[in-house]
Amino acid sequence: MRLVAALLTVALLALMAVTAAAFLQARARAQTVTSRATTAATAGDLYFALADLDAEAARLVLLGGGDFQTAGDGAFAGNQLSALSAYNARTAQVDADLQALPGADGANTSALAADVTQYRSVADAAIGLDEFPGAFAGSPTDTSIGFYGRAETLMHDVVLPAAADLRDRTASASTSAASDAHTWALAGLIGTLVLGVVTTGALVIAQRKLARWYRRLLNPALLAATAITVALVGGSAVALTAASQDANAAGGRLADYLQVVQTRADSYDADGAAVRSVLMPYLDWNIVTQQSSAVDKELGALGSAADSSAQLWRSGPDADYATIHADVAGGNVAGALSVETGTARHEDAFDFFDYDLGLQKISSTRLAAFQQASDGLSADLGPWLWLPWAMAGAALLLVALGIRPRLAEYR
Repeated sequence: MRLVAALLTVALLALMAVTAAAFLQARARAQTVTSRATTAATAGDLYFALADLDAEAARLVLLGGGDFQTAGDGAFAGNQLSALSAYNARTAQVDADLQALPGADGANTSALAADVTQYRSVADAAIGLDEFPGAFAGSPTDTSIGFYGRAETLMHDVVLPAAADLRDRTASASTSAASDAHTWALAGLIGTLVLGVVTTGALVIAQRKLARWYRRLLNPALLAATAITVALVGGSAVALTAASQDANAAGGRLADYLQVVQTRADSYDADGAAVRSVLMPYLDWNIVTQQSSAVDKELGALGSAADSSAQLWRSGPDADYATIHADVAGGNVAGALSVETGTARHEDAFDFFDYDLGLQKISSTRLAAFQQASDGLSADLGPWLWLPWAMAGAALLLVALGIRPRLAEYR
């Protein structure tokens, strides 16, 4: 009888340990998925902000003090003010994103922050050298262009590659976390089922032995312990299966969201290249054409949800780039400036904002879908962080109640 009691106790303790560990590990993996996805989203936002920060700096250098042909005409003063506002907003956005990232990436983020600070000091000098002497729009000073060239080289050779690496690494880590959560839930499910079958079988065998040894039809306490064990195993199996499915769904939805992040990043790169090609006409315009075509293909890969965004891209920024290139090639400085820096429809600053707003909506929808799957994963696990302990404890108590009267008969 003592051996039977010991074997049942060991089986129930093992089942409790494996089940509790499975749910604790699943919860830890679920929390990791959420935290890493948040980091990946921040890293992606940082890349957008940096890419547009450089584009706005180029616009400010290009626009000078806002006058076009004569001092005080203010022909492009509104565009210059809009670009300055965007530049300041992006500066604040970059600072906020960098402050949110150090805990996630340590020294690498600190190095990136230092490079961003250096970039801003050079870019601010370029803007100031062009504005305060009152350079006309479309005719930036050579010194200002030289300083901007240094800032642009730093941005595209150092800052943006580091930001892209951070974005890609955090995205990879977040998708890996979702995969790990799925794998751990499956492993916990298998372990729980195996030990559950063993423990339930041991309880059934013990009841049959006791019935034969003591000529009793049933042992109510052991019968109740068996029922609780079956409930524990069945409930755990359902919860871990749901957790595995939700983790898999979260991983897929996160990948869909990160696909939009990549498309937005390439869109900002193309837009920045177009601005720089107006400021420095000697740059190869084919870069803009190639980047714009790549964005168009990526929009097609996003599916039907991005059809309107693809149309906005072709009729907006992509069409604007063709107009800007024709104006620059034809010597129409005023036309190129108006289309590149203007804030009305069929002008790049407005059209790109309108296009990006559509992508942001797709991004928000997909991020919300991921968050729903992530919340479902946490909801699946919530009650089972304490239920295995309670149910296994109750089963152990019932085993003791079922064995103790039989042992007492020997005294």
